[in-house]
Amino acid sequence: MNINSDNYKKFTYFILILIAVSVIISYLISQLLKSNQIVLPFYIDLPISTVGVYSILFWVFNNYLWKHPFFRRIGIIIADDLNGKWQGIVKSSYDNFQKDIKAELVIEQTATDITLCGTFDQSKSVSVHENFSRSDIDNKVALFYFFRNEPKYDAVETMAMHEGSAKLVHDEEKDTLTGYYYSGRDRNNHGTIEVKRIKKS
Repeated sequence: MNINSDNYKKFTYFILILIAVSVIISYLISQLLKSNQIVLPFYIDLPISTVGVYSILFWVFNNYLWKHPFFRRIGIIIADDLNGKWQGIVKSSYDNFQKDIKAELVIEQTATDITLCGTFDQSKSVSVHENFSRSDIDNKVALFYFFRNEPKYDAVETMAMHEGSAKLVHDEEKDTLTGYYYSGRDRNNHGTIEVKRIKKS
């Protein structure tokens, strides 16, 4: 998520402002209707109530407006827009980092949610818990996530379903994600990830 201990206060203030704007818009609409003596049925009146206006505004922000650099500059959003398809390689301690394993990540992201689906030579993975955090060391924002990995039907016998964690950092200039992963106690492997975005969504 784009909301954590680094920016939750600013995001809370933003939500309060959004609620205030919704109240104003709802009031103006009601006054406009009243001045024209228009009475709406409840199924139309409800969506233009304060709750309805807020829901619409938040949906638009959560899915579209959050991507604008302005929201990162003022600290409401801390992460870059990572939506799209990424391709590159993974190296693993399993073979002492000798083999380049083809990797493809598909990332779907909003202001409040992000999901990663990975496809590799012999397995597929999906993220199960994700969060962004800013490093105290270099001030860079990193994506941390836990994943569940399942082998393909034709994978080697030693490949078993497992869980793990990963950290990725986005290089905005190169539009790459680089980092490392660790697979859980069943495998005890670790490795590196480097992918580049080939399609933005």
